[in-house]
Amino acid sequence: MSDEPSRSSRRNRTRHTFSAVASATLRLLGDVLVISLWVLVLTLVFLETGWPRWTFYGLLLVGIGLYVSVTPRWTGKR
Repeated sequence: MSDEPSRSSRRNRTRHTFSAVASATLRLLGDVLVISLWVLVLTLVFLETGWPRWTFYGLLLVGIGLYVSVTPRWTGKR
């Protein structure tokens, strides 16, 4: 008997790795999209209204903080 794993277990491991990479890539792209849209909306609103800069940065941090708190963690636990 050989210590080498069977072909099916190697295929499963490869499929799992590909799935994990694809999932992480999609999630990262989604996060970048959401945060970019938030920055764009805030920028347009503040350019139009002329509100103070400190308010812009405060809302930017609060918005990103809320987004991070409501999205699931990157760990495998759901």
